[in-house]
Amino acid sequence: MKSMTKTKKLVSLVLFAICAALLLTSVVGYVKRGSSATEADLNTMRTQSVLHAASGGLVETFASRAQSDKLMELRKLPNFRKLGTAEVTRQCEEAAELARQEAKERYSNVQGTDTAALESEISLFEDTVAIYNNAETAEKEVYADAYTALADSVSDWEEFVGEKDDAALLASIREQVSELPAQLDESFVLLARDMKAAAVEAAAKADEATEETTTEESSDEQSVDYKYFVPSAELTALEEQVEVKYGSLWTVLVAAIPDLANLDEKISTSVRESIVEILSTTNEGFTARYKAYHAQEAESALSGKAASSMKLSANAEIILIASVALLLLTCVYAFWDFLTGKMGVPRTIILLFFLYLCLAGRLFEMNMSMLMGNVLERFGMYGILTLAMLPGIQCGIGLNMGMTIGCVAGLFGIITALQYNLTGYTAMLVSMLVGSLVAVPMGWAYSLLLNKMKGSEMTVSTYVGYSFVSLMCIGWMILPYNNPRIVFPLRGSGMRVTHGLIGVFAHLLDNLGSFRLFGVKVPTGLLLVVLLFCGIMWIFSRSKVGIAMSAVGSNPRFAEASGINVNHMRSLGTILSTVLAALGIIIYSSAFGYAQLYTAPKQMGFIAASAILIGGATTSKAKVNHVLFGVFLFEGVLTLGQQIANAAVSGGGLSEVMRILISNGIILYALTQSGGDSE
Repeated sequence: MKSMTKTKKLVSLVLFAICAALLLTSVVGYVKRGSSATEADLNTMRTQSVLHAASGGLVETFASRAQSDKLMELRKLPNFRKLGTAEVTRQCEEAAELARQEAKERYSNVQGTDTAALESEISLFEDTVAIYNNAETAEKEVYADAYTALADSVSDWEEFVGEKDDAALLASIREQVSELPAQLDESFVLLARDMKAAAVEAAAKADEATEETTTEESSDEQSVDYKYFVPSAELTALEEQVEVKYGSLWTVLVAAIPDLANLDEKISTSVRESIVEILSTTNEGFTARYKAYHAQEAESALSGKAASSMKLSANAEIILIASVALLLLTCVYAFWDFLTGKMGVPRTIILLFFLYLCLAGRLFEMNMSMLMGNVLERFGMYGILTLAMLPGIQCGIGLNMGMTIGCVAGLFGIITALQYNLTGYTAMLVSMLVGSLVAVPMGWAYSLLLNKMKGSEMTVSTYVGYSFVSLMCIGWMILPYNNPRIVFPLRGSGMRVTHGLIGVFAHLLDNLGSFRLFGVKVPTGLLLVVLLFCGIMWIFSRSKVGIAMSAVGSNPRFAEASGINVNHMRSLGTILSTVLAALGIIIYSSAFGYAQLYTAPKQMGFIAASAILIGGATTSKAKVNHVLFGVFLFEGVLTLGQQIANAAVSGGGLSEVMRILISNGIILYALTQSGGDSE
């Protein structure tokens, strides 16, 4: 054992040394990025990139011409019809590829180019493009703010637009959007009318819908459609300046490569787009510039030493990610006993997996600020739903898969608020009050069934949860609600599948006191509500009743011998779980922006069970910290895992596969670990 310890120490030291070497190499690469030599090399690559982009149009011209000539040559052959389509295509493509290679060699190094004049024109055009891009970005931000403000303030486009003429509609729009630029007046009127038409069409389609599944993806910001964006006169003038500067640059390019004067309009436009795309990276930092130049094979303009230095600078971030990944693995290897003793094997491995996903997200150049903001939002969305599992485990019924009964009660509360056109905090509080009142008797009746089925609670709860959701598919169709906003429009009765909460209480909590930290949106109100409920449950767990309930869950025979009414405590835990589920689905719907009926709540129990189990809970023991840690870790792995899987396997559609594997795999693992402890 001692020799193994020495071996482990030696291996750990070697791995730490490799990490240090990689980290030092990465630092050298980052330092080189800011040197004057690297800046000069980037400018050289920039010039070569512009030349390569311009010559690329000639390459394709020659390739297209060779392909046409070859086809004409083949048509003159006596046996042309016997060659077959595949053979003709092959020969034409071979001719095009040969011409393409010859053209690349011909224009790869343009001799006699006035580099100084070309670089000067490139710099002038680059500066003009940068000014235009900044102005366009600023105007689009104003447009996006106006678009979002209008979309968030209007809950019913049919009612908002009505039969108003353009002047009256514009006045209504300006009441909702105080700072609307003048050039957007007509486009926003058109936007409102298009929104009304889309709402009418959506309502007609909703009348034909019968069921809906829970949507897993959500966005913390309103999606902006830039179709209605109109540039200002100042931005149009800047665009004209860009055209003038490009004309000057093109003149120098034609002087360097005379054949460019013969390009047709289509290829000339393509060349222009490539050059603008290359030079638009000026303000985006070293990485964006290098990648744009690398795509144009611009390294050929650098000497051997300069090229090596540039590669080191370009790969500095990859080396840094590799060093951090190896450092994490080394730490887990070196301190395995300590980490698993504190967190257990599953949580240690899943936490490492989450950290690796963060590194992979950076490697795939994803917007980590947005992703981490989504993780925090989903933490708030699922926090109380996962907390609903806690009383069930503590009182001895195990994983309460029947918490969907509470979810249905919460949805009943939301529909009640919508029926009476309530909005804001009033709508949310009424939804919570009605949902809780409905959840109490439903939870009590549900607990009576579980008390009759001791030892098989998780199986029974799963069947009951699924059955109740299916039963409510009939209930949603016959409930006596009649508000046109929530019923099928053609039938005049029956609840719609999806109910938008924008303008009601959507994003009420996540926007309350929200702020950005390092680019990450922190949904302050949503997180505080989750922490508040967790704090209440923590205090309750330490109260006399909470301790008695936990005692029933840990050892029902001992609790009964101590004078505790076991069935009463099990009923209390079940009712608490059901009420928390009702409150949780309301918070979830608010953050999601929609309330979904029919089969939508069916999977909520599995999601909550996955989260609390990944936090370290078992089927017989759970704490509040298991909820907090588990929800964050589970939603973090799920959010990042889905995005990275789709990025790694383009078009593979692995998002849903990852969700199923992660959630159901965690449940399966936890259940195998629970053994026969319940006995």
